[in-house]
Amino acid sequence: MKKLLWGVLVVVLVSGGTLHAQTKADEAAVRAVPQEFVAAWAKHDGHQLAKIMSDDVDFVNVGGDWLHGRHDFELYHTRLLSGPFKSSTLTALDTVVRFSRPDLAILHWSWSIVGDGYTDPITHQPRRGIFTMIVEKRDGVWLVTVAQNTNQMEGPNPQMEGIKPPIAFPDIQD
Repeated sequence: MKKLLWGVLVVVLVSGGTLHAQTKADEAAVRAVPQEFVAAWAKHDGHQLAKIMSDDVDFVNVGGDWLHGRHDFELYHTRLLSGPFKSSTLTALDTVVRFSRPDLAILHWSWSIVGDGYTDPITHQPRRGIFTMIVEKRDGVWLVTVAQNTNQMEGPNPQMEGIKPPIAFPDIQD
């Protein structure tokens, strides 16, 4: 009986240890999502941008608007990229990935944008922010299923004193 219990324990521990395992190719694919997003943005192509989203994506933009579904995401971004953001340049800054399952990852990535109409006209400094995305492997393809985009607040946050975030924005220098 003891051997059986030890055997079960070993199987549970081994399977539990591999529960969150993923391949290097999967990690590379998830890490490539920000570059795919930036590449589509550079072409100002809402259709190409929508290709990395799932059909049922939930996307909250920096203004707090919640878009549901690839169709609405594409329509919104096509309008945005041919309108106020038609001259903008988006840059991915830093990326952090954490897998919660082999087919599900949490992706955080920081960004910088210039030429979007919101860039400070006095300092000409870019606007920056951070994305949080849930990326799921569906039929062998990694797609964004949930995303929240947030603008960086100006100035230091005194509540962050002594806290080192996984992604920190570099100081803007003139």
